[in-house]
Amino acid sequence: MVQKQADEDVLKLIEEQKREKEAAITNILQLEKRLDQKQQLELEIEQLKGQLLVLKHLEGEDDVDLHEKMEKVNEKLRQEREELELLNNSLVKKERESNDELQEARKELIAVRILFPFISVWG
Repeated sequence: MVQKQADEDVLKLIEEQKREKEAAITNILQLEKRLDQKQQLELEIEQLKGQLLVLKHLEGEDDVDLHEKMEKVNEKLRQEREELELLNNSLVKKERESNDELQEARKELIAVRILFPFISVWG
């Protein structure tokens, strides 16, 4: 009877670990999506820098319209950098949270294997 209860407890722990693993995988997928967004923003920033360089070379003509375009590109570049910084901070935070969750799940699995080495956790 005690063994049966222990087996049930271990199975419950295993199911909980599977749910946590699935949640971690979901978090990883979200992180990958955010990383793609970050890389897209970085690409846009580089393109804006290139546009700005071109505009600076053309600036010698004292064109007011050209100066306004440069100001717009500078402002957009500043906004993109701010957005990238926010996204980067969010990614770092989410990565830490996911890593902490994975480490906790790993510790619990190790504890289960130590307490009940005769039960197969992996199916």
